[in-house]
Amino acid sequence: MLMFLCRMRAPLLLTVLSLCAAAVPDPPKGVVGARKYATNLHDCNGAVAFSSAGAIAPTKQDNGKLGYRKSLIDKGIGWSRESGDFTCFCPGLYQFAFAGNGKTAATRFVLKKKASNKDEWTRVVSTGGGGGANVVLLNMEVGDQAAIWLEDGDLGPESETAPASTFSGVRIAKKQ
Repeated sequence: MLMFLCRMRAPLLLTVLSLCAAAVPDPPKGVVGARKYATNLHDCNGAVAFSSAGAIAPTKQDNGKLGYRKSLIDKGIGWSRESGDFTCFCPGLYQFAFAGNGKTAATRFVLKKKASNKDEWTRVVSTGGGGGANVVLLNMEVGDQAAIWLEDGDLGPESETAPASTFSGVRIAKKQ
């Protein structure tokens, strides 16, 4: 009896697997971002939000761009905690918030944006000397990126409840 059931299930399993393979969409026509996400394969109807804390000190190769130790929330697509880059795959109006604590009065944290298919990062807003916080609204298109940079100083001391830097973003309106 067991052998009969196994023989009956095998064709059914092969049929299901072939249907799943047939449901795979055609290869994407355009690919955006370092993660190579195809723009036409993602559902942008859901939430797009991220929040991370505990900045990783930037290396010389990063030119000051911060990565983060911990993700507090990561909904949707586009956030890379390790590199500190948010790459927009779902266009719309985004709110970005960041805070930072520096060791000296010269320390500044800067939100920068890089437009899709551009090589240069543009300063959007920064904290005052020694650190601080800021909140901005930005229109983001597919392929645009946002990140926090440490300029002119060093990260301040941090603990589990008082990280040296935080960075959060949420899409508050879809592109019309």
